[in-house]
Parts: sequence; structure tokens; C-alpha cells
Amino acid sequence: MSTSFAPRFMTNDKGTFGAYTASARWPIITQNAVDDISNEIGRVSKSSDADKDSIVQQGETIKQQLIELRQEIIDNVILRKFTVEECEIASVPLSFNEYLDTAKEKPTWLNAEWLFSEIYLYRRVNVLFRLQAHEHWKQFDIFNDLKQSTFEASYYGVTELALRYKNLLNDISKLNKKDTKDQELLKILFKEFIEISLWGNATDLSLLTNATLEDIKSIQGAKAREESESKIVVNDTNIAWDVLLKAATTKEDVRVDFVLDNSGFELYADLMLAAFLLQTKLATKCVFHAKDMPYMVSDVMLKDFDILIADLRDRKFFPAGENTKESNALDLFANDISSFHDKGLLTFEADSFWTTDLDYWNIDPSETKYHGNKIHEDLKSCDLVIFKGDLNYRKLTGDRKWPRTTAWETAIGPLSTNGIAVLSLRTCKADVQVALKAGVDEELSKLWEKDHPGQGSWWCCSGKWAIICFSDSK
Repeated sequence: MSTSFAPRFMTNDKGTFGAYTASARWPIITQNAVDDISNEIGRVSKSSDADKDSIVQQGETIKQQLIELRQEIIDNVILRKFTVEECEIASVPLSFNEYLDTAKEKPTWLNAEWLFSEIYLYRRVNVLFRLQAHEHWKQFDIFNDLKQSTFEASYYGVTELALRYKNLLNDISKLNKKDTKDQELLKILFKEFIEISLWGNATDLSLLTNATLEDIKSIQGAKAREESESKIVVNDTNIAWDVLLKAATTKEDVRVDFVLDNSGFELYADLMLAAFLLQTKLATKCVFHAKDMPYMVSDVMLKDFDILIADLRDRKFFPAGENTKESNALDLFANDISSFHDKGLLTFEADSFWTTDLDYWNIDPSETKYHGNKIHEDLKSCDLVIFKGDLNYRKLTGDRKWPRTTAWETAIGPLSTNGIAVLSLRTCKADVQVALKAGVDEELSKLWEKDHPGQGSWWCCSGKWAIICFSDSK
């Protein structure tokens, strides 16, 4: 599905973050992959695995292919189609080859649609692993070490949130979502947990540690929330809250879905939001949508849920001590998430649609080839669908060069009319930006330009600002 409203961002758009990503960041990402597989080869070679010679040999093959892929990017070669074998063995959707067949000019790494070529890159990397004979490599997540090390470094933020959850648990479970006074407090808590999910490991957690409900309602609490919200340049939280509250007070079953972004701390923060919704009965079920392959370096795969829960319980990974308030809080949260999952209140799914090159305008009854119609039918039954992170925002808006004052409903096309309640939580890390009030872009560009000459428009690529955009097409 396409539109004539605005062209997509290209990897050769001068002065854009997309062009910088393609020319500078992709070679670094692929070099890091080379380094990581070298480390894995070293681990295997020192192990007692009976198949280690075969594993090492196949690993060396992948390593050389990664080196060649990196050189392709540097040399700006034409993007090749996936072979029949690659499509069959690595389950590569035909949409990639269809795009390359129909492109007016032969796309190269540094002259292609940014959204397509970035997703294409991760497909190319995945193919190298899936084509190997040994199961060790077929299931290998080349980005796992980075995911784990980053999450481990988030220890203090993780424990602060766990303590916050533990301290609030008894109180929030008693709140009555149909009582007017409790609704006001639930609204404040909803906004806080939404912002925790929004900012991930960038959020200021100082307000949360050991705070009580009275602290949250205080003048100091209001001031802290106001300061946090000042960096959110579009904020539709109140509208989303009204829609969710109406569902929670008029329906027996309320479902909230998360289309996920990063694993580690961000996934942890998303689980924290889900736990809040389930504990307060604002939702009776939460569904988490993960990726079906290693993707965009740190995106969530199904295996990452189990790893995260194990990390929370591992006192070597998170050295909170034994039977301390921190360790008890970590164990409590891990146990609650496991209990939600065991009871079917929290479920995890993966679908190949999320890793195709298709933007989310294809979440529509008319898209039958790559089951965008089935995704649409599923999400239409939700009371709220939370799309996390920058890539999901790019896919929602088609990664197009919309004027930055373009209405959100215009930028998301059919998603504004086809029956899905869309809530986008995004820290701004790409060129595309919509829904700004007149003058905001100019003001922030001028501010960013002071310390970043020639890059004023990159304020929306810096991760320093965020948006919360909502559209209820039900």
C-alpha cells in the first residue's frame, strides 16, 4: 500500500540522520557482529562440545560473510535479491524481492529507502546464520551478548523500579476503578507508568523510589511529573486514559497489546506497565508482540522474556544480596510476571509480519499476502494497542517526509479509520516527525543548532525528546 502524500526518507538524503546511519552506523553495527561472533567462536573452541570443530568451522564461514557484508555497505553496492534457498530456509518474505524487482532505480546501500534498506540489512545478517547446518548457529542471536551486558548495566534502575512496584502493590490493588477519587489517583499512576515505558532506561526514576501514594499526590510529585513531561513534545496521554478507563469500567474483559521495541530495560519497563494495568484491573489481559528473528540489534524475541525473568532472579547477574529489600523486590516482580503468564493474563507472541519491510499502513483488511489482514483482525479486538519505540513510529508513519505539523491521523493513514486504538510511545531517534504544533520544530531546531551546528533538525533524532500519540478509530 502506498501514498502520494510524501516520499520516504532515503539513505542519500543529505544532512539527515538516515544518511548518517547508513554511511556511519551500519558499518559499526556489522563490525560489532564480526567481533561478537569471533568471541562466540572462541568460547566454543574452548568448550567440551563434541561438535565444536563443526561449529567453529561454520562460525568462521559466517564471520567471513559478515566481513563481506560490511564491505558491501562501505562500497555502496546494489542491493541483491534473496535467493530461492535463502527465502525457503530463512523464511524471507517475498516482499523484499518484490520491492527490488519493482524499484525504478536499482537501490544501493547508500541510495535506497531508509526503512526498507535497514530492515533488509537485518534480514541479510539473519540469513547467514539460518543457512548453516548446525543448530547452534540456526538459533544463535548475534546480538544477545550486547542485550545482556546493557541490561546488566541497568542494575540500579531495575532495582529502583522493583522497589517502587513492591511499595505500591498493596495500595494499588485496593483502588476501585469505578470510584471517582480512586480514578484520579489511577490516572496519575497511569501517566507515570506510561512514561516509564516511554523513556525506558532514560527515564528519571528519582520520584519512584520508596514513594507512597501520598507522595505521588503531593505538590512535589506534581512538580516532578511536570518536569518529566516537558520533554514530551506531543502528549495524548489524557485521551488514551479516557478511552482505557471507559473500557475498564464498562466491559468485563479489557485487552491491552504491546508491539515491542528493545529487550532488557525497556522490556522490563513495559512489563512494569503491564503489571500495573493487570494489578489495578484496568486490563484483564496483556499481549506482548515480539520479533521472530534477531532484529535491529536489541529488539525483543520470545526467548528474551525467559532470559529477563532468569536475570531478575540471578544474584550474580543482579548482585542485590540475599534476602535484602532489593532482592525481595526483584523476586516479587519476577514471580508476579510469571504468575500472570501462567494464568494466561500475560501472553507472548511472535509473528513474521513485524520483521517484513512493510509499513503499518498494511495492517489493514486489504493486505492478504503477508497477513496484515490477520494482524488487523487481531488488533481490532484490543481496547488499546501500544506501539513502542522509534522503528514502530517510523512504520506507523511510513517513514515519510511529512511536514512536521502534519496531523497524526494523516500520517498513519488507514490506521486512523480502520478500528484500532493506536498509542505510540516513542523517544525521537529518526528524521520523521509529525503532529507538532506550529513553531515547535523551529524552536527546537534552533535550540539544537546552538551545540550542533548544521544539524538543528536532528533534535528529533537525539533521543532527548519524546512523543505520546494516540488515535482511536473504534
